[in-house]
Amino acid sequence: MIESRGSLTDEELIHLLKLGVIFLNYGDDSIQRLGYRIIVRYSNLNDEYRPLYDVAINKGFIPVSKFIEEHHFSIAETESFFKTYFSSYQDNFSQNGIYLSYGQKKLIEFSQATQGDFVLIAPTSYGKSEIIVNKVYQYLNQKICVIVPSKALLAQTKKRILNGVRGSDVGRIITHPEMYRGDEQSFVAVLTQERLLRLLQKNPKLRIDVALVDEAHNMLKKEERAVLLVQVMMILRKRNTSCKFNFFSPFISSALNLENPRSSYKLLTGRSEEFIKVERYFTCNTLSGNQLFFYDQFLNQFTELPSQRYQSDTQLILDKSAGKNIVYLNRPRDIVNFALRLSGIINTEISVAKIQEATTTIGDFLHPDYNLLKCIECGVVYHHGGMPELIRLYVESIFSDNKDLRYIITSSTLLEGVNIPAEKIFLLTNKIGRRIFTKSQFKNLIGRICRFSEVFDKQTGRLSMLEPEIYLIKSQYEAISANHASFLMTHAKSDIDLEDEVENILLKEETSLQTQVQRDELRKTLEYLENIEPDTVELPGMVYVDSQIAQLCFRNNVYDFNIAENEARLLNNIEEFGSNNKIIDTESLVNAIYAIFIYQIDVTSIALKRLENFPARRFYSMILNWRTQGSSYKEMITKFVGYWNSLEDKVVYFGSAWGEIKRNQEDFVENYIDLSQKSGAERVNLAILKIKEEQDFVEFNLLKYIEILFEIGLVEADYYEKIKYGTSDKRVISLLKNGFSIDLAKCITSADYAPFININTDTDIIEINGLIPEVMDANGENKLLIFEVRYHMRSLT
Repeated sequence: MIESRGSLTDEELIHLLKLGVIFLNYGDDSIQRLGYRIIVRYSNLNDEYRPLYDVAINKGFIPVSKFIEEHHFSIAETESFFKTYFSSYQDNFSQNGIYLSYGQKKLIEFSQATQGDFVLIAPTSYGKSEIIVNKVYQYLNQKICVIVPSKALLAQTKKRILNGVRGSDVGRIITHPEMYRGDEQSFVAVLTQERLLRLLQKNPKLRIDVALVDEAHNMLKKEERAVLLVQVMMILRKRNTSCKFNFFSPFISSALNLENPRSSYKLLTGRSEEFIKVERYFTCNTLSGNQLFFYDQFLNQFTELPSQRYQSDTQLILDKSAGKNIVYLNRPRDIVNFALRLSGIINTEISVAKIQEATTTIGDFLHPDYNLLKCIECGVVYHHGGMPELIRLYVESIFSDNKDLRYIITSSTLLEGVNIPAEKIFLLTNKIGRRIFTKSQFKNLIGRICRFSEVFDKQTGRLSMLEPEIYLIKSQYEAISANHASFLMTHAKSDIDLEDEVENILLKEETSLQTQVQRDELRKTLEYLENIEPDTVELPGMVYVDSQIAQLCFRNNVYDFNIAENEARLLNNIEEFGSNNKIIDTESLVNAIYAIFIYQIDVTSIALKRLENFPARRFYSMILNWRTQGSSYKEMITKFVGYWNSLEDKVVYFGSAWGEIKRNQEDFVENYIDLSQKSGAERVNLAILKIKEEQDFVEFNLLKYIEILFEIGLVEADYYEKIKYGTSDKRVISLLKNGFSIDLAKCITSADYAPFININTDTDIIEINGLIPEVMDANGENKLLIFEVRYHMRSLT
């Protein structure tokens, strides 16, 4: 490992460069990468970039060669004939002011030329998002749907499309099933698989022409959402045999693994395996030994770094950190814990106006005791799924735009579409969920640092970022048995092969299923699909349900019990419940969910099963009542803390993610928190977590049953809208469908902003005057709402 120029003589350096050239021309891919690593390391250590320039030109790494030409060559050098010639050659790779690599250019050409089904595979930073946007433009006269893996990516993808070079040609983008009018001859939709399925179910004759699937590797997983995504793709192809499927992923080993044996499509593959960046890996056990080691992925060897010993994870991170750093942890509780620890050690308040503005903004929006505020004051932010979505979006923005915020502590929420600037990453665990990172997941995560836009930035870019540093640190957040050395040798070694783990039962051939359990699972999944969309597959002895309520359970993605087996019980429950009076209050609503969908039914969902208990029903009645009132986050925090203060029994259920104690000896998991042992500030932070958790439970678990009750006529229409949207105001509902938060929607529909906003409630088209942020600021509105309205304006204007 070369660490300084002084460690080698001139003769040795020349010999090393010769070896680099020899390796670069060797047939083996891993050896070529080693040769490139030698050249990059030599150039960065010696500030001598002529060797790297020549290599970059020959390899087609045009962003590298152009950056060297503009930042590291003298005028005399750039005026030579050959440099002028090469400079002209590089201009062939310029696109919209950005220089592409040969691999990037080939991917773009592949996507433009391929009219049928394909999968495009390229590392993070290679412009997949831009290619998706360009494919949308290519098919503007057809019905297009971009399928994204999360709600958080809906607004971001919409913004990219409308801010692109042909964004003015797009017009309205459908992001909610109810935005589709039914008469459009062409449209652009950006939807999750759940929303797309809902759109298809509400419109049985709708045929999509082009489906662009972002983060397509999610299809391979063994989880409900992955199965649902494949089911939706099967429905699209069943309704329109000419529907084009374009898949995009940073890692898919073989396109064959995305091909569905029950749906006829064959995928062409566009792939780039360029190696413009070459990672540097380090590991340290701060619990034992404390020695920092360098791992060489080419030699598969560890080198002890003299005099580099660290007694704690925070000491190592503070010593090795760059301007922007990612710290990865698996559990939200650990994320908050570490962020507070790191902030406490830094313990230097940043007295910068933008930092103070951020803390005031979040404090006013949520609560001044929110833990995040203490962290921001010390240059630290955190980001996890238990935070309000608008706060997460704001955190991403302020971290990206503010040099004083140097550390972002985050979980796997970073893996899907969240692009933030960072130069180094520190992993305090090698797990995601309950499992160790797969090779592909690990590669995707470390690809999030030193993105091309940062490396080649004309003002702040540095070629040292071609060598991103990854630190695996064993500390209190890692299992005692974890072996980081073994992990690196199996996940980072230069010649390892990435293999797809195909766990989705719908992507497997029936003949490959080894057990009866697997065959039963496949049949159950196909029967489910058939009851959603008849005649999609051929399956002997297919079981179809007949009743409206059972059919609605299928159409609303009810997986909490076997619908067909419980059809008779559902009918009996609904008959006993009666249908004389419309439901207009939350107590009756929650009781109806229990009486019809849970009573004497074998419910497999532990979360839903809680409603068997009267206290749980009373609790969710309260939560839904807050929802009907359109309560803000700030209001709900106050209500939650007040509710807890009123309880005699202060031991409250929080689940395994945040629980600290067991309620009794029979419990296996620490699911509870004793609030009597918590301060007022601690209760506030727990309330923020609990609100997000319960909102998600309502959104993903209860709303489907409320939809069913409405569709069978048990819920009054105006009340249904209050439950679903938090209001029955059609103007606010239109804004919510367009992705606005309820706080912002209620704010800008007030009389103060009537001259600055036009809402067509029939088409859900929103027009916003560009002056509205300034007017909101003058009126003293929370700057988080002003941030959000600007975010939407970039999409709407």
